[in-house]
Amino acid sequence: MTTAPTRPAADPGQAGRAPRPRVRELVIRHPVTTAFLALLVLTGAVTRSLVAGPPAPLLAAVGAGVQRHPSGLLTSALWCAGAWPYAATAVLAVLLLVPAERLLGAVRTVAALVVGQVVGSALGLAAIAGLAATGEGWPGELSAATTVGPLPGILAVAGLTTARSTALWRRRLRLVLSVSLIALVLYSGTTADVLRLAGWLLGLMMAAVWGWRHDALPVPHPSRREGRALVALVVAVTALGPLLAALSRTPDGPWAVVSHLFVSGRPGHGLLRAVCGPGGDPSDCRVLQARARLTGHGPALLTVLPVVLQVVLAEGLRRGRRAAWVAAVLLGGVLTLAGGFVVASVLRTPAEALPLLAIRRTDLPAVSVAAPLMAPLAVLLLLLVTHGRFDVRAAPGAGRRWIVSAAGGLAVVGLVYLGVGMGPDQQFAGRPSAGLLLTDLLARMAPPGWLGEFLPPLIPLHNPARALAGWAGVAAWTVLLVTAVRLVRPAAPPGDAVRARRLVDRHGCTPLAFMTTWVGNRYWFSPDGRAVVAYRVIGGVALTTGDPIGEPEARPAAVRQFTAWCEENGWTPGWYSVTSEVPDVLADAGFQQLQVAAETWLPLGDLAFTGRRWQDVRTAVNRAGREGVTALWTTWREAPLGLREQIAQLSEEWLAAKGLPEMGFTLGGLDELTDDGVRCLLAVDHNGRLHGLTSWLPAHQDGVTVGWTLDVMRRPRHASPGTVEFLIATAALTFQDEGAQWVSLSGAPLALPPGAEGQSALTRMLQFAGRTMEPVYGFRSLLAFKAKFQPHYRPLWLVYPSTADLPRIARAVSQAYLPDLSPAQAARLATALVRGHRHVRRPPVEVMVRRA
Repeated sequence: MTTAPTRPAADPGQAGRAPRPRVRELVIRHPVTTAFLALLVLTGAVTRSLVAGPPAPLLAAVGAGVQRHPSGLLTSALWCAGAWPYAATAVLAVLLLVPAERLLGAVRTVAALVVGQVVGSALGLAAIAGLAATGEGWPGELSAATTVGPLPGILAVAGLTTARSTALWRRRLRLVLSVSLIALVLYSGTTADVLRLAGWLLGLMMAAVWGWRHDALPVPHPSRREGRALVALVVAVTALGPLLAALSRTPDGPWAVVSHLFVSGRPGHGLLRAVCGPGGDPSDCRVLQARARLTGHGPALLTVLPVVLQVVLAEGLRRGRRAAWVAAVLLGGVLTLAGGFVVASVLRTPAEALPLLAIRRTDLPAVSVAAPLMAPLAVLLLLLVTHGRFDVRAAPGAGRRWIVSAAGGLAVVGLVYLGVGMGPDQQFAGRPSAGLLLTDLLARMAPPGWLGEFLPPLIPLHNPARALAGWAGVAAWTVLLVTAVRLVRPAAPPGDAVRARRLVDRHGCTPLAFMTTWVGNRYWFSPDGRAVVAYRVIGGVALTTGDPIGEPEARPAAVRQFTAWCEENGWTPGWYSVTSEVPDVLADAGFQQLQVAAETWLPLGDLAFTGRRWQDVRTAVNRAGREGVTALWTTWREAPLGLREQIAQLSEEWLAAKGLPEMGFTLGGLDELTDDGVRCLLAVDHNGRLHGLTSWLPAHQDGVTVGWTLDVMRRPRHASPGTVEFLIATAALTFQDEGAQWVSLSGAPLALPPGAEGQSALTRMLQFAGRTMEPVYGFRSLLAFKAKFQPHYRPLWLVYPSTADLPRIARAVSQAYLPDLSPAQAARLATALVRGHRHVRRPPVEVMVRRA
């Protein structure tokens, strides 16, 4: 007989990196990409088009356009418009066509490339022609243009490839390209932009047909971590869009007018003389004079700083910071109100009376007139809908400190402005009052292009006033930007979390103890500070995360004191997933108990996987050795970037298999892996490919690690059966060698071992619920899987005041586990419970651990 050895750890520096194939091998493996790039460069070189694009006669013959020959739909793919388009096309071809050949094959890639180029360009030109028939100015300009480039076909291939991609990259690629291409059409608005978007949409339609025919998994609900990143991406792209359009040489899109609110050129002397001379409009003259005075670096920075602030807030959103969400909502609200003011002023003012160079209603479609309102409003609505994803709160007092520092900085800027403006040397025209100076300062904070709508009321006369007028707005935005950076950057945990972590690291000896450190918990401390209870209030129920944590002699008193404190606050105490210590303490108070799970744990000290009953575990260990799979201990911080990306991809694939949103409360995910106290054991082959993942939470007694609890457990589809058994066996022997006393495999809710059944009517009801949800979550199958390790079973209880409180507590527990469950997902879950596996696919039972 053999025992399960600890596999030798792979080199962390090599994990996640596959051997680099030679250039020749790449060419052989990807003939379509190679041939396409060679043909593109060859045609450009022969026709001398690599630098400036094809000459005008050649462009008319081979280009695609509404007024061009249909053959241009295909021949336009053989040229690009210049040196930079050639370089960008080559990069995108490598990035998008190489994985397409691997996932689709060479034949399908070529077919999709040709169909996407021809049909996608045709659809884009048809859309342009249809819009031009309405008489709008922008589509009319596009219908007269001619364009070249193979990106419609390449993007169509990329769209089709998403049908075969992993859930993580499918969602990322679809969102990034969709948002970017739509932004290009709205802000840049060239004919090539429209054709690219049409090719991409055609590829997505082909992917949908592919997925329907091959029964592919739909795009699932993203994890909380991935959802934050996607929202941050949308916020950043919408912030950068107007600025990029303003910097473009030809911003012709329907939303390009928004760029004029950020950048405004200095008017020429001839225009000034014409407008400000006899017969000119005084209001137009005043706008031009104000813009003529905006020279130097100050106005240029004033254009960029609001965009930079939005990008900084987007980074805070990616990290899940609640403060960044609040600031982004406030800024979005301000921009929405300002945009609404602009749109209202345009609509209610006759076109001939609108200020010169401001947004005009003449020759603009309705979507362009409403653009200043629609863009920030869309972002604001997105933030409001996804508010539940941004729950990482700052330390206590951080918001107050931010308000004080931001207000203090703005007050300094205002006082300097007042001091100069009200000085004895009369820096501004007239004798401005303090209120008028502050109003002028607010107008100076607007980007230069807003001068048509928010014109500063004061005119600076001398150099100090001119410098102050040009840089006061920059100073105010700099204050907001610097304080925002301090607000959204990673900060120390809140004070209560730090106190609770100290108690957990010293007295957290229960399997669920480390889970009390996770985001979402609130903390109650005993009056003497020797014990802490982690809880969350949902619907008037104070739901705890396991037992109290603290010195053993302080825990019984903490149970009674926390229960009384909840009743004083009008909350129903719900002691969830607690050991037998809590119901024993509350038995005299009339509390009732209900077993909600059975924790499976293994005592260590003499564990050896010998004997017939350990045959399955030994088989898994031996198979891993034959296949060259080794065990690698690491933490999230220490793991190479390649492995981190594989872990994230594996998590998203797991969610895709469920078809339901990520669960929380006592179920960990990627966010919980980032804690340095969590150890990860990975199954990795010699190429650095990830075959499995387990994470382990420590338990402490008197500051010494005495046990480990299994948290996250994942296995990809390509991994061999038994990978998770191999990881658990390796971890158990490692912990035993390190001196740990036990290993907990956690519990399976709504699934009890045979000896626990039939105790009460409520227990039998829970067992019925577990059997009903088996097609979706497989709780009973999971309990059977854990039985391979011959565990001991320890009951976990729900302790509650009375039976009448059970419906409220059940609702609180459900909401704690699924806080982001949408009505559509709830309907899908109900359908799956009725019809089995038809709509929601359950992954193999060893893919995850379910705990009460």
